[in-house]
Amino acid sequence: MARLVVLFVALTIASTAVAAPSSGFEQVVELYSAEGSESCGPKLSIETPHCKIEARKNGYELRKYPKGQVWVETLVANSSYSAAVSVGFYRLFYYISGKNEKGEVIEMTAPVLVHPYEERGGYKISFYAPSRFKSHKDLPKPMDKNVKFLETREHTYAVSGPFGGFPTEPDYEKRLKALKEALDKDDVEYNGEKVYYAGYSSPFEFVNRKQEVHLLTK
Repeated sequence: MARLVVLFVALTIASTAVAAPSSGFEQVVELYSAEGSESCGPKLSIETPHCKIEARKNGYELRKYPKGQVWVETLVANSSYSAAVSVGFYRLFYYISGKNEKGEVIEMTAPVLVHPYEERGGYKISFYAPSRFKSHKDLPKPMDKNVKFLETREHTYAVSGPFGGFPTEPDYEKRLKALKEALDKDDVEYNGEKVYYAGYSSPFEFVNRKQEVHLLTK
């Protein structure tokens, strides 16, 4: 478990570290499910959120996510991107590793979401809670007051990706700009404040890496 988490630390950080590959983690079961199924997006050997592809367009797709999905999140205010991802990741990792009132270990999922939060000059980092947790009330209470829970409403994201490489924040911003331009061209309304950078790949995967940009539609 600890080794798996080490791999995830740099999911969204520009990383130049060189290390031995982790066996087993990189196996991709399937890139995309069939349209109309109950799951979409990159498929890994760990759980990812269920969703349904509503449409595939030029440069993006529209994905509908059901209500009631549970996320564990933390806000790192007044911070740079790289520092916020590192601090936020470890807050959440400690929580799922047993730093909670029950001492319960919770399995890792993907993606790790990074949400630029301009109101506080920082970023929100989020882990998807495994689907066995039907409500935030089912999760053990965190011992860290900075760790919060979120239950989603039904919502649709415009998604750009997956794309490879080791993206920095400017790389994500370029992808976001192109996504907005494509949505504008198609007259799709979106909430420009609800932007999420989604990282699925270990930093020790050098080929077939998978990241996405998610933008909430109206």
